[in-house]
Amino acid sequence: MPSKNLMRRARSATDEMELDLGRYELRRHGRRIKLEKKPMELLIFLVGRREQLVSRQEIISKLWGSDLFIDTEPNINNIVRKIRAALGDDSAKPRFLETVVGKGYRFVGPLRVRDARYPQSDFGSRVARAAVPEKTGVWSERTSLAVLPLMLLGRATDDYGVCLGFADALVARLGNLPGVDVLPTSAVLSVPAGVTPAEAASRLGVRFAIHGAIQMSKGLWRLSLEMFDTHLQTICFTRKRDLDLNHLSDLEDEFAKQIAMALNRPLGPAMVQRSLRYSKDPVAYAEFMRGYKLSSSGDPAMLDEAARHLSNAVARDPAFSLAHATLSVVCATRHFELDPSSAWWEKAEFHCSRALDLDPDLPEGHVARAFLFWGPSRNFQHLEAIDELKRALALQNNQPQAYNRLGTILAHIGLLEHAREMYERARPFHPRKAVSHSIVQVYVWNQEYDLAREEIEAWRAETPKNKYPVYFAVQLALLTADLKEARALLDEAVQLVPEEPLIVSLEGVYYASTGLAGKALDCLTTACASPKSFGHAHHSYYQIACILAMLERRQAAFEWLERSVSSGFACWPFFLKDPHLKNLRELPEFEVLVCSLQAKYPEHLGLL
Repeated sequence: MPSKNLMRRARSATDEMELDLGRYELRRHGRRIKLEKKPMELLIFLVGRREQLVSRQEIISKLWGSDLFIDTEPNINNIVRKIRAALGDDSAKPRFLETVVGKGYRFVGPLRVRDARYPQSDFGSRVARAAVPEKTGVWSERTSLAVLPLMLLGRATDDYGVCLGFADALVARLGNLPGVDVLPTSAVLSVPAGVTPAEAASRLGVRFAIHGAIQMSKGLWRLSLEMFDTHLQTICFTRKRDLDLNHLSDLEDEFAKQIAMALNRPLGPAMVQRSLRYSKDPVAYAEFMRGYKLSSSGDPAMLDEAARHLSNAVARDPAFSLAHATLSVVCATRHFELDPSSAWWEKAEFHCSRALDLDPDLPEGHVARAFLFWGPSRNFQHLEAIDELKRALALQNNQPQAYNRLGTILAHIGLLEHAREMYERARPFHPRKAVSHSIVQVYVWNQEYDLAREEIEAWRAETPKNKYPVYFAVQLALLTADLKEARALLDEAVQLVPEEPLIVSLEGVYYASTGLAGKALDCLTTACASPKSFGHAHHSYYQIACILAMLERRQAAFEWLERSVSSGFACWPFFLKDPHLKNLRELPEFEVLVCSLQAKYPEHLGLL
């Protein structure tokens, strides 16, 4: 019979660690332990299979899916290491997590699981039984959902933009459901009209597809809505209602509550006096949709076309807040990427201000304001932009654009692991569950060169004429001292974007690396004289610092590095690793600069 001391120790060990699924928290003695998303997902997965061997392949499928372009082995090792650190576990003498060499892992430890405490509906019980191991009560996967545009039946015309507008309103209303990844409206626009719910869900990679139709009958609008569950292969929610176009927001809220109840999830309160996200003016709405579909393009001609359509939309309906916010981002992007003149910037500021005046709680309005803060005309106000993006995500968390922008900003201030996490958080809201190619910044600046290579190859294959994957490919070749590859890539880049200072200054780094000081300085002069790459000037300044450092002009190099920092690029961990800055790291002022950046941008900034 066990002694009382042994029983007491066992009991205290069990009480020590607690996994709260409702709060998505790991706690020790009631105190929350910081654990990033991927380690938390794996911990929940392993606990759900307690005492069972979970293979590395199962972990890969669970955490990343089958279409991943990264090296999963070191990533799994890193995630397991973070779980063990959080649990206070020792791999040599494991109390919680055993390694089965060459196979996978087995969770064996004393961990109390507190299940999510949501009211159980009949449907919710069926979903839980289908998705959860019965003995543990642990969800083995997050629920994912897409809301498709309504179909229009009969001879009626959608003069009020209800087909997509109603779907978009539901997406906004359901966006913060705990444990549910609700795809943003932008993700469903690629689905052809008329496909079955099952096919739409398959294309989008979601479990649930909400679809429906509207019809005009005897002068009345009639709406029918269904939710299809691809796992159970059944319709699990059906509603039909008459539509009153003057009270659409009430109906949106009613349907959102019913869907949340069917999914066993609590729905937070609706925004007070939140304006309609779409216009009742059919011409304004049609123009908005044309511009919206082009708004994410990096092509200058398409951005100009998007701005024209969106300008038409707000001219027709000046109270169309979502169109104002979208137009602001387009104008800010045009200014950042292509045109340093003030006209685009002034338009961006005006339309952002107008959007938030009309609806202070419009998430896209706060994203637009973040684009303004994190730009050359505001000298890259990192902290203010981060605050705006966090506010946008607190209002509606299914915004990949906000997560990806956060990832880019955090990478630029040296919080590389937090940046990686933000890019990963955007993944569920992409139709193919893909991560943004911009994560390559994290890989390059963190010296994860194999991951960077794979991401660059995928990016170039997807958009061969995009200058950024070529730019990072050149930078990667230079950082790994593959000068032959760097020269070939530079020749390609010069053909693609002639006189681009980002590339010209990188060519200067190449010449400095090969000992051709005269040619390196010529590139420096050319890069400084060009007004292009307005938003990316800080990278040109950084590369000028590298050129001068390699040419033993340390003081001038340090001054250019400071200029790079003051104009937006403050990635101090990269400064400590970049071989081209080796000569600067001996300077006392270099150490002071790095310490000041560490203090200015502490780790907690990345918490969301």
